[in-house]
Formats: sequence, structure tokens, C-alpha cells
Amino acid sequence: MSAGVETPQILVLDDERSIRWVLEKALTQKGWTVHGARDVPEARAILSQHRIQLALVDIHLPGEDGISFTREVVSEFAPIAVIVMTGQSTMFHTIEAMKAGAFDYISKPFNLSEVEDLVQRGLDLVRTTARNGPAEQQSVRNEEELLVGNSLQMREVYKAIGRVAPTDLTALIQGESGTGKELIARSIHQHSSRARQPFVAINCAAIPSELLESELFGHEKGAFTGALERKRGKLELASKGTLFLDEIGDMPLKLQSKLLRVLQERSFERIGGHELITTDMRVIAATHRELSTLIEQGDFRSDLYYRLNVFPIHVAPLRERREDIPDLIEHFLRKGSREMAVSRKAAAPETMKALKSYVWPGNVRELENITKSLMITSVTEVIPVENLPQHLLVQHAPSEAPEDLEALFERRLIPVVRDYVERGGEQLMDLVSQQMERPLYRLLLEQTNWNQQRAARILGINRNTLRKRLELLGIHRDRNHGKA
Repeated sequence: MSAGVETPQILVLDDERSIRWVLEKALTQKGWTVHGARDVPEARAILSQHRIQLALVDIHLPGEDGISFTREVVSEFAPIAVIVMTGQSTMFHTIEAMKAGAFDYISKPFNLSEVEDLVQRGLDLVRTTARNGPAEQQSVRNEEELLVGNSLQMREVYKAIGRVAPTDLTALIQGESGTGKELIARSIHQHSSRARQPFVAINCAAIPSELLESELFGHEKGAFTGALERKRGKLELASKGTLFLDEIGDMPLKLQSKLLRVLQERSFERIGGHELITTDMRVIAATHRELSTLIEQGDFRSDLYYRLNVFPIHVAPLRERREDIPDLIEHFLRKGSREMAVSRKAAAPETMKALKSYVWPGNVRELENITKSLMITSVTEVIPVENLPQHLLVQHAPSEAPEDLEALFERRLIPVVRDYVERGGEQLMDLVSQQMERPLYRLLLEQTNWNQQRAARILGINRNTLRKRLELLGIHRDRNHGKA
């Protein structure tokens, strides 16, 4: 330790003497001062006598509850980081520990290097919290709500959040199911001036149409059969905060009219009531459906669409941002380890290759579910490719075609790249992309009889993206192929 720098002091609370001895020995060798306690009264005495920055607390103590003690320590001795030690790898214990304010948890039997790393990070957090206040620790606890990815598409989403969050503009988030639309909505809320107010979410597709109106507007006692008492609706609960209308494309037309009136007038009445209730809320809507198509079909009001689509945000499907997959897997492995109280695991190179090549029709949600399943089914620290679900293995079956195609592209690109480098050319990516895309789109559309929806599905992109690329590249059916 440098002169003038206080030596970190650590508390180890465990009724097993061997555990205390091992941890005291290992952590002392790192230059930290360690105090061992066999029960809660002894631990409280140590906390009152020393300036403890971090505590390792066993979840099961003689006559005591390690979770309750964690809550007590975090409340009374902040800034302090608590790492909960558990011998039972259950999701319940993990969630309860994090809710109690624990910095992290570790499962027994543990690896000492893993403990040392976790302790170091906990001490770093305490130092940061002491300087900047408690907000930093809260951001760590909300890690499971982080948006993950550094692809061009995700960077555009981050920019959009940064632009719209400080305003009160209504945002419309569009993207396939499972792409993380609610996470984006929550991020907008958390970065807005309404962050300390409620974030109220309602899924318009998950609630029967006859109940959705009551959920939104609330009702008075006796308004209908079964209305035994007054109920406040989501519109009322979201006042001063943010209302998130998920799957807005599934809202019935009758309710769309009532919602439009609320957005225009910022007031409403409960079902069966006459009191005019005013609301000050920020509205964010999301859908996986093409609202323009629904408008053409008469299933969605165009005036409501224009009221919601003030600030549009498009979320790309996972298959269009495959470079984010390794970061997402690492995030889910870390999150799953914490939630399910299992040891940290990593994907073998071949496993990662298979996961990156899969099309992910269920997007990020499907990736998270499969990652968590692999953590349970894999008995080793490194997840082998054989543990993948069968449908991923089938798609990942070896094929010579992709390698042959890649080699062909490389051979043809060698003189082009050399020429661009020698003469200082620019915009090479645009040139190569367009010359590869044009024949691909033309050939595919010809094979599918210019069925854009089918062609987009084969390409693994959405129809709107294909339509925009065709317009940009100047590809038209009548010009290139004549009339059908």
C-alpha cells in the first residue's frame, strides 16, 4: 500500500472455521486487513469498532438470516459492499440477496482467485461510491437492465435514446419480438427528468380486449359486474412518469380512439365515473407489427399513428447485428450466474461460432433463454458445442459452400483493394457492398418471382429494409426483368 492510503478492511462472517481461515489467509496476502466473525453479534461488534469497507457474509448463520443481516449492514454502514456466500445454488437466494442490497454473491465451493477478483471490484465500487454518492451502486444493481451491443445498429439506438430522453417527445419503438424494445423504453425513462417517477408498462397484446380498457382507464365501484371497488388505471398511475404501451398494434380500434383523445387533451374519466382526471405523463409505444400495413387494412388509426410516431426508433433483429452476439452471451452468462447462483461459465470457440451463425428468430430473448439453459446443462466451466440444442447443431452442420464463396470473394477483391490503397481511394465499402448486393437481390427476386416478402425472409432482413435497399440501388422489376 502507498503511504497515506488507508488499508482496506474486510469482514468475513461464516460459522465454519475452515472457511474463515482460508479467506483470512488469502485476502491478507493481498494486503487487506481481515476480521473474522463466527456469528452476527461478533460481526456487529467488529463493524462498530472498525471501518469495514467490504463484508463476506454466509447466507446461513446459526439462528440468523444472512439476507436480513445484509440488509441491515447496507442500510447502517454505507458505503460498504456485501458479498453473500451461499452453498445452495438457487435463484431465490440470489434474487433475495440482490434485493437486500448485496454487491454480488459467490457459490461454495469457490475459487480463491474468483473471490479475490470479486473483493477487489467490491472495494473499487466502495471507493467510487464514497466519491460520487450512492447512484453508482444503484447502476451496478440494475446491470440486468443494461442494453448490450456495440454494432452500428445499436450505436444508432444509443444515439436515439440520448436525443429523445431529455425531451418529453412521444417515442415509437419498432422491431421484431424479443429485440429488447422494453429495455429501450426503460432506458429512455431512466435518462429523462422523470427517472424518479413511475415507469408503468402495459402489454396491449397480453390482456383480453374487454379488460384492456379497465386496465388503462381504471373504473369506479359498480361500473360493471365484478367491479367491487374503485381501481386506478395505468393512465393514472403513470402520471408524472412514463407510460409504456407495448404491442400498441394489437390495441382494439375503439380503444385507440379513446387513447388518442387522452393524448390530445391529457385528461380522461374512469369507466363508470364522471370525475375528469388530468395526467402529466410521457408516452412510449412499441410494436413488432407494421403499423403502415395495419392502417391500410383499417386496423389502426392513422391519426393515432402520427401522434405516437413523433420520434421513431428502429431496433434491428439479432441476425442483422451478429457482432453483438459475443457481448450478449457474456452479459447473459454473468447475469445468469448471479440469478441462478451457478459458477461462471464460458462458451467454447466452436460453441460461439455456432451461436453466431444461427438466425435467431426469437432474437435477444431467445439467445438469453438458450444461454441460461446451457449454464444449467453444461457440467464443465467451458460450454461445449455438443450441448447446444439440436436445431442449432443442424443449422451449424459443416458446409463447403460458404468457405468456397468467401475464397472467391477474396480472390476477386485482391486487385481492387490493392488499387484503392495505391491511389488513395475512398468509399471502398460502398462500392463493394453495392456490387455484391445488386446481383444478389436481382437473382433472389428472380428466383422468388419478385415476392419481396419471401425474398426478405430468405435474406434474413425485414421487408422494409429490402424495399429501401432496392430503391437505393435502383433495382426495379420493369427495368431489369420486364413485366411478369
